[in-house]
Amino acid sequence: MKKTPSKISGPEELNKHLQSTSVFTWIVLGVISAMLIAFFAWGSIYKLKIRVSGDAHIDDAGVATLTVDANDLIKLKVGQAVYINDKQGEITSFAEDKTPVVSKFELSEGNYKYYVVVEEKKPISFVFGN
Repeated sequence: MKKTPSKISGPEELNKHLQSTSVFTWIVLGVISAMLIAFFAWGSIYKLKIRVSGDAHIDDAGVATLTVDANDLIKLKVGQAVYINDKQGEITSFAEDKTPVVSKFELSEGNYKYYVVVEEKKPISFVFGN
């Protein structure tokens, strides 16, 4: 036998037919909403730094010559900041073999690791494609 839906004859019967949402459901909905708001806030404020890194040789005059992968070389330009041992310099020129050169780095002669921040992106841009 099929059960036929009953008709509501008055407001007293309405409460019987309405189903209330449990407190647990509201808590889960609140947590999910808070996580989404936190993600969009973080993604709109924080910046991811895309870096090029490698080895640098500093000569006795304080001039650093950077070793750069061919694919990364096109990302580098004169004027970009170069970081070696928490000290900052900037790309001043490119040698004849297109090797980036940083003048007047105040470090002793030797080989070091460097990095150059070539781009900064907000994580939210990966979601919306901007």
